[in-house]
Amino acid sequence: MEVKKKLKMPSGNVHDIKYLYSIINSIKYKGGRVEINAKTLEYFKKGLNEYNEAKAAKYGLSFRPREVNTKIVEHVLAELKVLNLIHREKGYITLTDEGEKIVSLIENKKTKELKEVWIKLMLETFTIFEYFLKRIKEISNGDGIPIPFITSDVFDKCVGDSKTIASSYVEIIKNRSSLVINSSKLNEILEREKVDLIEKRRDRINKLQSTIEKLVVSEAFYPDIQSRRAYDFIRSRTTFLGLTNYANFNFDGFPAEATYLISDFEDTPFKYTVQKIDYNGGSIYLNNPKLEEIKEILKETMTKIYYTNKDEFGYMNVANMRDFICRELKISDNLFDNFLKKIYQEEPHWLSFTYSGASERITEKRLPIIFEKPIREFFTLIKLNLRK
Repeated sequence: MEVKKKLKMPSGNVHDIKYLYSIINSIKYKGGRVEINAKTLEYFKKGLNEYNEAKAAKYGLSFRPREVNTKIVEHVLAELKVLNLIHREKGYITLTDEGEKIVSLIENKKTKELKEVWIKLMLETFTIFEYFLKRIKEISNGDGIPIPFITSDVFDKCVGDSKTIASSYVEIIKNRSSLVINSSKLNEILEREKVDLIEKRRDRINKLQSTIEKLVVSEAFYPDIQSRRAYDFIRSRTTFLGLTNYANFNFDGFPAEATYLISDFEDTPFKYTVQKIDYNGGSIYLNNPKLEEIKEILKETMTKIYYTNKDEFGYMNVANMRDFICRELKISDNLFDNFLKKIYQEEPHWLSFTYSGASERITEKRLPIIFEKPIREFFTLIKLNLRK
């Protein structure tokens, strides 16, 4: 039997795996076989844009996703072909048996099984995802490398001096990983790019950001990941699949994004229930605790975080609570939301929710908490009703 050669990574950088879901479903809707022509590409494009609009409306996103064009459709089709979910021949696209299987899982809302299929496909088809996970474990023990997020506050704190900003982040990275960034090399790059000569404040911050983050990413994941764009794509894919999670955190007064592991190629890092997925390179274990296993530690951690971050009215941002809890317990955003809803159902007196208003910036990674019953409501602020 011929062994399929692995590719490094998908060619199209399509972040959202549900784009692949959408087109597979669209092919199935047409009977599992469609002719490849401009009309078909427009049909697929329309489906992807409708999916994006529905998602934005469902969560009240502050910004609508960029409109999909037919080039993105072609990228999705190319990846589906590589994954052996479609055949392209004689001017037609046809679902394979594996493609039909995935459609069935989608239609029957078999979320767990669907995730397992996609994880196996990613790990067995492309080398980059296993490399990414193992590299995070190797250089940070799974906690993630802080990728600088340079804000106006950081700029002011360092009086706009690029070398001070750079050296601060270099020190933060050194203290939280085995990665050593060469400060002299970074300073040489900043000088070559003439960052300190940029007059406009926002332009200088943006140039600092792109220059420093590029070096950090390329040094951390050399030679496989050499750009922030590639890093974001891989991080988004692994997070959707429940292998990693990420958020911006405060590191000694300097914000940075950290992508941390919520899975491992060994089951030893996790104390509670795991989901084991076997693939042709071994096994991977997803941290998948049950609420009854971690309810007490979850509530204790929520209480600690709440007291530190609540505002003058006794509320804190739901997305911030989610980010802190998920990093602490090494779980996915979806799992946290499910736990929070169950706790509220069991102990409604313990939690209160409200909405902060139109000024709240809602993104796909910083979503409100949504309750579907008795009526559909979503909230951006949470309050713990604790007895004193």
